[in-house]
Amino acid sequence: MMKEHNNMNAIKSHKKLYKSGKTWMAATLMTVGLAGGAMLAGTTTANADEVTPVQSAGTIQASQQATDPELANAQSDAQKQQSTIDSANAQLKDQQNQLSEAQGQQSSAQQELDQAKQAQQVATQNDPAVKQAQADVNQAQQQVDNQQQVVNDAQTAVNNDSQNIQSATSAVSQASQAVDQARQTATDAINQAAAQQANEAQNKIDQLENQGKAQASQNLDNQINNVSGQVTDAQNNVNNTNSKISDLQGQVKDLQDQEKNTQTDPNIKTVPNGVIDYSKSLLENVSRNNLWAPRDMNANTNGNIVPQNIYVSPDNDKGNMNGENLNHDADSSLSIYDNYYTSKFDGVNSRTGMTDSQKQELAILLMNEINHAREDRGLKPFTMTEQKYNQAQVRASQHSAQVLDHNDNDIMTAFGQDQYECLAYIPVQGTANMISMFYSADNTLSSMLNADASSDWGHRENFLEDTGDLNYDAAFGFHLTDDGQYYVLTFDYDGPARNNTPNMMDRIAQYQAMGPITGDAKIVDNSAKINDLNNQISNLQNTLSSQTSKLQSLQSQLQNLQAQKSNVQFDLNQLSSDQQAEYNNAKDTLNTVNDWKQGQLSNLDSNSNVQGALNKLSSAKNNLESAKQTQSEDEAKLQQAKDGLASLNQVLATKQSALDNAEQKANASANQAVKDAQKKLDTINGKISDLQNAIATTKSTISNAQAQLDKDNQKIADIKNNQKPAKPDTGKDEGNKGTTTPTDPSKDDNKGSETTNPTNPVKPDDGKKDDNQGTTPVEPSKPSDGDKGNVTPTDPNKDDNKGSETTNPTTPTNPTTPAQPDTGNASISGQAGHKPATSGNGSEVSDNNATKPTIVLPTTGKESGSAVSGAQGQNTTMTREQYKAQQAKLPQTGNNDSKAVIALGVLAGMFGFGLVTKGKKEF
Repeated sequence: MMKEHNNMNAIKSHKKLYKSGKTWMAATLMTVGLAGGAMLAGTTTANADEVTPVQSAGTIQASQQATDPELANAQSDAQKQQSTIDSANAQLKDQQNQLSEAQGQQSSAQQELDQAKQAQQVATQNDPAVKQAQADVNQAQQQVDNQQQVVNDAQTAVNNDSQNIQSATSAVSQASQAVDQARQTATDAINQAAAQQANEAQNKIDQLENQGKAQASQNLDNQINNVSGQVTDAQNNVNNTNSKISDLQGQVKDLQDQEKNTQTDPNIKTVPNGVIDYSKSLLENVSRNNLWAPRDMNANTNGNIVPQNIYVSPDNDKGNMNGENLNHDADSSLSIYDNYYTSKFDGVNSRTGMTDSQKQELAILLMNEINHAREDRGLKPFTMTEQKYNQAQVRASQHSAQVLDHNDNDIMTAFGQDQYECLAYIPVQGTANMISMFYSADNTLSSMLNADASSDWGHRENFLEDTGDLNYDAAFGFHLTDDGQYYVLTFDYDGPARNNTPNMMDRIAQYQAMGPITGDAKIVDNSAKINDLNNQISNLQNTLSSQTSKLQSLQSQLQNLQAQKSNVQFDLNQLSSDQQAEYNNAKDTLNTVNDWKQGQLSNLDSNSNVQGALNKLSSAKNNLESAKQTQSEDEAKLQQAKDGLASLNQVLATKQSALDNAEQKANASANQAVKDAQKKLDTINGKISDLQNAIATTKSTISNAQAQLDKDNQKIADIKNNQKPAKPDTGKDEGNKGTTTPTDPSKDDNKGSETTNPTNPVKPDDGKKDDNQGTTPVEPSKPSDGDKGNVTPTDPNKDDNKGSETTNPTTPTNPTTPAQPDTGNASISGQAGHKPATSGNGSEVSDNNATKPTIVLPTTGKESGSAVSGAQGQNTTMTREQYKAQQAKLPQTGNNDSKAVIALGVLAGMFGFGLVTKGKKEF
């Protein structure tokens, strides 16, 4: 067994050498060294009896001394290939022997495994504890099976219950549809009975109402004509007053032009109706120079563009903006207003936004508009104390205000008490100065007053809150959002003012008291005349406001009459007394019919057909409830049976576990025997697989070397045929098909030959055909006494080949068909013997009658697996069989004719296999 194990390692090692590039080179050098030693000691020839028949034709003629370098190279390579074939064939025999032996071991190991398993089964079955545990398991299994049947029966009952419920549910659905159908049939009968009388009464009512509407329409036409005349008169009055105002405004403009022509201050800029001072705020300029647009929203503009009032739509038509006077606003796109729209005039920083003083200015301008709108409606104006204003700025800066959230906690933090509040955004885009900022804020304010339906008009109600006789304290707050796109606008107010801080709304009057801005004391001052004219204009504007208010009232009245006419409503008083009596009778008849119809429909279920359908529906519902109750009971039984089954399964699992434990104890020793037998069989199977792979690899090596040897022999034959003198022509084809006329030995017609003298002619053919077609065969050489035609297997009890790792020879494999011998060399003909070649160099000629060639190698006796003796420090003589056995372990490759390689081979022999080992480490 140990030898088999070592041999397997040798095979695996050989496979590694074959596949590894560096290790192959080391093995090659070793082989070349051995081959070189053989050439020095004597010529070796391949024997057909030592290889498988498929390689037997691969013998070579190496006894003749080659004088042609090309021939020498071919012969050297042929010798190496033959050595490779010999080594591989020996190795193949050894592998096949091992495979045959392993296959025998495989059958024995399989039998041992089967016996171990049978013993394991017998030991388990006969154990008393196992028998008792098995009986317990069988009993528990029977109980589980019985209980499973109980569960199945209970499940069947539940399934039947589901079908019964489905049938009962379908019956309920059908009965319900029958009830609906009965009710619909009764309803149709009631409607049909009431329809005729109701239609007659309704027709009479419609006739009388149409007559009443016609009379009402005529009355409205009369009223519309009357009010329309009053509207015309009121419009004329408004137009006349506007004309007077325009005349006075022209006079004011002339006086202002006189002042403008003498203007010297660079900050003073001309605007319609006066001048503005860039060094002062918008609020101061408009207040001191009276640059306000008219307060009356119905008046035409006086040329000024700063509003002091804001349009508020009528309460009965809040969303209607059509009543706004478009002529009240001046056309600010005209070039005469350019001085208003520049950042030089009260400009706003585009990055940081309004200053605190500008925020106060905007708050006053907006509150001024709100207060004038309140005064127009008879409401008390708001005050705006400085304290309230400062609190409003805190509120505007809070995050909840920036997201338009009325957060009660933040409101309490800012003001100290709850507030009425409005929140909105003012767009920043295009607001380079305070006039543009005021316009942008004014648009936001107008939306909250006149387009606030989405908020249920809550913002409008806050701005127009009726505070009675009290002035409530209110304030606007502003804060620029983080993205710089909007201002947050807050408006907060509560009860009457309760502090002593000044009212910021008084600043307008304070600015007015300062007098107009002139810019230079030396210029012409027409302010007194202008103020007088402005007072006249103001009085006319008040008159115009009253006239406009009357005109709007008449226009509103006219619109209402026109709306009534487009949708005339019936009024009983518009009919005569007889018509009224007839109308009332028709109404009573219609009501009586409708009451009867409603009473019948309300008691629809008292109908006999409906009642019968309802009784069937009630019975179907009772059946459904009964089926559901039965299902509930059966489901409880099913669950109880399942619980019992689960309990029995647990008992069965416990019994099965006990059986498993008993079986494990009973077959513990038998288990180990099965495992050992299985492990042994697995090891043998792995060995067989490795041997089969190794045999395939070895056969491939033989095939490749044989192919190369055939090429080398062909080359040798071709070269030798060219060196021989031509055979005299006998007129017959002697097999050398390429030559018909022998050449004169004295003439060198073959210029490629390196010899000048012809060699001795070979003996002519005796008429027998050789397998080497196309060449003239030489006389067969006499077999050597030491190289018989076949090899006798060694005695198994004798270890003549100390390098072999097998003790008994195996049966040889069946030979394959021999390959054709190379042409041109009769010694390579499949014969067992060889004929020594004659040569002038006696060092390379072997004796015909000598014993088998020997190879003398220096050795230390430490070579692993070699066939030499154990004599240490001496040269040991190795027989040919020992040499071949040694070569079978190494792939045979190398260079052709390098003396350096031969010397290297001798050195490799001296140092054993150290070179191979080194090659493996490098890899």
